Amino acid sequence: MTLIYLKFSSIFNKFNLIKMIKNYTLLILLFLLNFGIKAQKATTYLSPVPSPQAFVSQNVGMTKISVAYSSPGMKGRSIFGELVPYDKEWRAGANSPTIIAFSTDVSVSGKTLRAGKYIVRMTPRKDGNWLVNLNLRSLDDRPPSLWKEGAVGFPYDYYKDGKVDMKKYKEDMSHSFEVEPVTWEANIERLFYRIDPNDNKIGKVSMLWENIIIQFDVDTMTEEHLERFAKTLE
Repeated sequence: MTLIYLKFSSIFNKFNLIKMIKNYTLLILLFLLNFGIKAQKATTYLSPVPSPQAFVSQNVGMTKISVAYSSPGMKGRSIFGELVPYDKEWRAGANSPTIIAFSTDVSVSGKTLRAGKYIVRMTPRKDGNWLVNLNLRSLDDRPPSLWKEGAVGFPYDYYKDGKVDMKKYKEDMSHSFEVEPVTWEANIERLFYRIDPNDNKIGKVSMLWENIIIQFDVDTMTEEHLERFAKTLE
């Protein structure tokens, strides 16, 4: 009789242990599920910032043109000549660098630019044309000011006598050109970019803020890309 009782007691204890483990497991799963839902909700909501991130893209011919930037507001301030000084290079946005990207080779102001991402900088001027500078981001994603000989990402075309031809490399990786500013009749509160497809070849990129519009054409070289594609089919 005692043996039967002990066996029954052992089975009962094992049953309670299994039940307790299941209960604890269920509680842990419920906790993790609740934590995951809260974390997901937390990442869903973006905190308001003075200069929110913005993005615009447009397909022109066979090329996708896109601009990623931060969008500051005027907030009653005078912008060009005060908040953004004249004759000093400006990031053409706020916070992080403004980036323009081309999915294929393009031509801007008479110069062919390789497909890739370019850092946009502008130099506002009180009188005369503004200076726009496009710098191709290096393959290790560092700004051009940090490029140095031996950095990752130099194409073999720029090696000469065992060294990188930095002058030629930088000339090909960057492009500066002048743009005549257009004055708008009313203030534009928040900086923004737009890309207008004039046709299947030319896209017009515009930066608008305060009462100033800076715009330049991007030739997507559609004919050249079509000819190159046709040759691959021969």
